[in-house]
Amino acid sequence: MLLGFIRYFRGSVGFKVTGKAPERFLNISAQRGINIWGARPVEKGIEGSMSVSDYRKIRPIAKKSGVRSKITVKRGLPFIAARFKPRIGIPIGAALGVALLIFLSNFIWTIDIIGEKQVSETALKSLLADSGVHIGAYKKTVDTGQAKRDILLKVDKIGWLSVNIVGSHVNVEIKEKIEKPELENTSPCNLKASADGVITKVTAGEGIAQVKVGSGVAKGDLLISGVNLTSQNTVRYVRAKGEVLADVIADKELRIPKSFDYNSVTENKIERRQLSFLGAHIPCSISFSSFDSAVCTQSDGSLSINGVDLPLGFVTQTERELKSEKVSCSKKTAESVFKKDLMLYEIFEKGGSRLVSKNYSISESADGYICKARYVFNGNIAESVDFTVQE
Repeated sequence: MLLGFIRYFRGSVGFKVTGKAPERFLNISAQRGINIWGARPVEKGIEGSMSVSDYRKIRPIAKKSGVRSKITVKRGLPFIAARFKPRIGIPIGAALGVALLIFLSNFIWTIDIIGEKQVSETALKSLLADSGVHIGAYKKTVDTGQAKRDILLKVDKIGWLSVNIVGSHVNVEIKEKIEKPELENTSPCNLKASADGVITKVTAGEGIAQVKVGSGVAKGDLLISGVNLTSQNTVRYVRAKGEVLADVIADKELRIPKSFDYNSVTENKIERRQLSFLGAHIPCSISFSSFDSAVCTQSDGSLSINGVDLPLGFVTQTERELKSEKVSCSKKTAESVFKKDLMLYEIFEKGGSRLVSKNYSISESADGYICKARYVFNGNIAESVDFTVQE
């Protein structure tokens, strides 16, 4: 095998000698140290193989032996290189390409994070970059152990973390902590009113109800007591449980000016493109113009081969002009805005309560509109208030 590689890189030829005494040619060649292999008799001569350098020496031997030599086949790297000699750029380009790949293999190309659920992948990549692990980083300067320690100190939700460099790829695997289940609170407590209201329903699971349906309560009043008196006239302290529904009044107010500045995005935009390579950004287009007021967005596009992202792509920064204009607001428009605001209030702030009634009014002032709404919601107003027992 090794001899075959040597002959391939040095180059060899297959030859044929014909004449009166081909055997004499073989004898003289052996005496002069010329290595011939694969020699075999053929019609009117002998065929064999030898190195290119030895073939250049056989002309006087062939003349002395009375034979004629002819090359039948050429093998090896020197003959392949000779074919590309008129196109010297091809082997040079291939050599430079191999050298470039070897050079680029010293840098980090991609980062893959697996196992994250509660922690944002973007936040993890930012923390890795702070520790020197980022696309374009020189691998020999990356301390994966230090990066691991830094992230574990900064992110409490991660219980285990590994950072491994495989080739030009960084593989980050994390296991998040399993949160301990909350233990049920067994300390004694009362249920008190969280708001003023009129009781509509009382359901006491543990403890003794202190209010009845139809009675009015103020915020902080006792609803269900955690102090029970047993049949033996002894005091028993429990954690009061239950539900107390009440009609509660809620007010909502919104002031809307008659005129205000409104910013809108126009169709005018300026795009700037950059070539992103190994974390470095090289401008591809330059624009010195800008808008007085604008909103900017950025989009990244990386090249991908067989599902593998390469550290090469384009970053496009888009600047869109903002146009400010004075907008007048009518009473009808103010009413529409107020209705939408009330709808969001009912869904997100009072979604756990049942709407009993709603009344709203809109009045006009010198500089705008005053929108007021009065609600009646029916919901659970009982909230736990712990107390301590002193023996």
